[in-house]
Amino acid sequence: MRPLTWRLRASVVLAVVLAAAVSLAAEKKQDSRDTWQQPDRVVKDLELKRGETIADIGCGTGYFTFRLAKAVGPEGKVYAEDISEKALKSVSDRVAREKLANIAVVKGDATDIKIPDAACDAAIVVNVLHHVPEDKRLGLMKDTVRAMEPGGRLFLIDWRVDAKIRHDLNRRIPKDQLLALGKDAGLTLETEHDYLVHQVFLCFRKSPAK
Repeated sequence: MRPLTWRLRASVVLAVVLAAAVSLAAEKKQDSRDTWQQPDRVVKDLELKRGETIADIGCGTGYFTFRLAKAVGPEGKVYAEDISEKALKSVSDRVAREKLANIAVVKGDATDIKIPDAACDAAIVVNVLHHVPEDKRLGLMKDTVRAMEPGGRLFLIDWRVDAKIRHDLNRRIPKDQLLALGKDAGLTLETEHDYLVHQVFLCFRKSPAK
């Protein structure tokens, strides 16, 4: 068998490198939050109405906040709550830059979200509870419920224990514990969406006024 010429060797090496690059790009796309989080579908399934008020608890840099603001419209309101001043500055800067009047930035504490009683039609808590110390999780849930009006909805999204993604491997909360937190906070489970490959998506409701 004749040895490969240098041109052929170079072509083989280039093909291998290109194949590896394509594979890496595909892996990165699969790991992209926009791919697995499906934010537009999630917001659609919240069934928010124009003019409603929703609290984005643990909003971070506003991944959902600005989508929620669009969903409730200029006549609605989003409380963007977090304990991180750095994250909230990012949200505030974008709010100012885009001249948005329907987002209120709120600096909360672990179990006090600093939002008025019954101020919200709904609240959403995405990938937050597993960062909260176990002994404070129920306190956060109860305070969030306090800020919801009777009959209000709480949407809880957090990692599946068996999620095939490299995030928070040692912090994940079993679904039965998430359900128990909702129940202990005075909520009733209404719906569970199962299309998020890495996350549990639970929809609770606060009891209506008697």
